[in-house]
Amino acid sequence: MLLQLKSIDYTPPNFTRPLLTDISFSLAAGECITLTGITGAGKSTLLRLLNRLSEPTSGQIVLNGADYRSIAPVALRQQVMLVSQQPQLLGMSVREALAYPLQLQSLGVAEIKQRILTVTEQFEIPTDWFDRNQSQLSVGQNQIVSIARGIITQPQVLLLDEPIASLDSTTAERILTTINTIGRSQQIGIIVINHQLELAAQFSDRLLYLHDGKLLIDKLIGSVDWQNLQQQIRESEDRLTSEWD
Repeated sequence: MLLQLKSIDYTPPNFTRPLLTDISFSLAAGECITLTGITGAGKSTLLRLLNRLSEPTSGQIVLNGADYRSIAPVALRQQVMLVSQQPQLLGMSVREALAYPLQLQSLGVAEIKQRILTVTEQFEIPTDWFDRNQSQLSVGQNQIVSIARGIITQPQVLLLDEPIASLDSTTAERILTTINTIGRSQQIGIIVINHQLELAAQFSDRLLYLHDGKLLIDKLIGSVDWQNLQQQIRESEDRLTSEWD
């Protein structure tokens, strides 16, 4: 198994209650998992643990049979790539942003050029974006570039935090199709935070549903009771809204 989480709990420093409790699941190479749940359920927190931006309070995370704690954070993040909800190109042009992680891997100029050519064709990134920086792209365009930058390094695991939130439905489906195709061909395990259940049903192998830091559903897409899940989400959102009021 590519990635395994075993009874993960996470309580941040100075917190009196856990944000995640007893989280256990696995991810296979080439598998795509949708992670869903209402705001505050713990989805982004879980991705941060998987990218080792935070450390579990208890439990174990295993990558290819090796305990996470035995892998240096920099080396781990080259194998487990996180594309955040608010992508940043760090003042670089699109071309520079795509090349930079490959330069960190000490790849040659020819290999870098070939990978940029391949990934920009896969994601239909036009050449007139190449010299633009983040402020010259829309939020959706920045998301597409950030996803391409994550995949270009050929990680073992790709973590995507709401990657299609700012895309129209047609573009979202195209991007998800591309991600799935690359994931299967390169045997990349993918975890996608996504609230659009109709797209989850179409583009995922499994669905994980988090509620209040607990994993309530872990099922193959074909066995998910979508009507019941939607009802659970609506009720949770209603309770959250009433608490805010």
